[in-house]
Amino acid sequence: MSMIEDRIKVMYVDDEEGNTKAFRASFRRDFEVFTASDGVSALAMLEREPVHVVISDQRMPGMNGSEFLARVRAQWPRTVRFLLTGYSDIEAVISAVNDGGIQAYVTKPWDPVDLKLRIEQAYEVHALRDERARLYTRYRQVFEDSGDPIVIMDRSGEVVEANGAALRLIGIDRTTLRSTTIGQLVQDLPGVVRNMCKTRTGTSFANVDVTLQTPLGDTIDCLMALTYLGKRDRAAGQYQAVLKDISDRRKEEKRLHKLNRDLDKRVGARTKQLMEALEDLGAFSYSVAHDLRSPLKNIRALAEHLASLATLRGDEEEKDLSVRIHRGSTRLISLVDDLLRFARTDTQELHREEVDLRELLDDCLREIPRDNEQTRVIAPGAGKALIHADKAMVRVVLNNLLNNAFKFTRPCKEPVIEVGFEALADHHVIWVKDNGVGFDPSKSEQVFGMFKRLHRADQFEGTGIGLAIVQRIMQKHGGSCRATSVPGQGATFHLEFPIRTEEKQYLLAG
Repeated sequence: MSMIEDRIKVMYVDDEEGNTKAFRASFRRDFEVFTASDGVSALAMLEREPVHVVISDQRMPGMNGSEFLARVRAQWPRTVRFLLTGYSDIEAVISAVNDGGIQAYVTKPWDPVDLKLRIEQAYEVHALRDERARLYTRYRQVFEDSGDPIVIMDRSGEVVEANGAALRLIGIDRTTLRSTTIGQLVQDLPGVVRNMCKTRTGTSFANVDVTLQTPLGDTIDCLMALTYLGKRDRAAGQYQAVLKDISDRRKEEKRLHKLNRDLDKRVGARTKQLMEALEDLGAFSYSVAHDLRSPLKNIRALAEHLASLATLRGDEEEKDLSVRIHRGSTRLISLVDDLLRFARTDTQELHREEVDLRELLDDCLREIPRDNEQTRVIAPGAGKALIHADKAMVRVVLNNLLNNAFKFTRPCKEPVIEVGFEALADHHVIWVKDNGVGFDPSKSEQVFGMFKRLHRADQFEGTGIGLAIVQRIMQKHGGSCRATSVPGQGATFHLEFPIRTEEKQYLLAG
């Protein structure tokens, strides 16, 4: 009784006054007891004060217990009903079960402990019925007021119920929909069932794509969430389908897919045109550079010849002009050579192999002319710095970086160039560091641009293409390059060569 908050209201109906007094005396402390001597007065009392449990004797004058309980069932169906009878009144019990819908029957003489327990159990049944009725009313309210279409169907696919949103979505009245099967509404039902099997979680099916066919011939794309409700009212199992109209979303998706396809076609066409233009430009640049080289070499040779003649004649002005022509043609030849190397970088294929940085560095140092023989070069030992890269291309990179380092350390009293190496998990790092003049760090992104020069031509010679070639070669390797500097304290160039999966396995095995 501790779980029951309110006092249980019990009505006891019996034409024998002794029995009603005994009942009241036995249970008045436990329950709120009402008594009546016949069915008519009991019904009048119930009109004024409904109760939770009614216990009625079978044999009463005028209206017997079965008839009385049938009346109670009709007017107060949630009230729990007991029939009080003897062992010989089997027919009365059957009548009370059929007509009165009794919870149980109690034999005379009743046991107070047993009857008290039965009444408490009956009250719990009454409370559960009230709760079920309340929940059902709430569910119906939510069901009808829901903005999402909801359809209840049985196992055979026949529609049992639908809310207003579902009726509006499909464009059909409730009576017609109840006589419709789900197969008449859903396109490709076998395909939908197959898809449902892929999205099943317990007794639910989430995000099932469904296309509905309305009676007017329109199609509606929906997402369906299906839940098994179990058996209802002794009928076959029922399912609740909650639908979400996504027709507008599907139309937008189709429009976007079409736009993407069209964009891909346009991008493909433009890319093809761009590649053709780049190939033509590369061929043109190579041809122009190649064709310029010969006349420039002739100009330089003629300038040398004129300078020698001017020396013989002692004409200083002519000699000065000849030297200036020679210097300009030499610079143009260097520029043409750099352009040719830059053009070849795009078309040249990579041939990766194991490259010893020290060995390659020694080859480069032998080829580079030095203005200052006192320049100190620090480098890793042989076999200590190994990378997998295109040897010829890495040679070009080192040549350009070392040439720059020697050039920009010329003003230093004690020039130092350091070539370093570090093996990391995903890439190898090479750096070339000098203690030369350096550059403005805010312009570090411009260093690798074509024809970008951060120093005046009368200070340091150069074409402005060497570092652009370095960047292009690093990009072909899938790596990167960057530069850092402090003016007056030198510059450092970092090269990052990525390690491919097969190279990692090779290194681990080694």
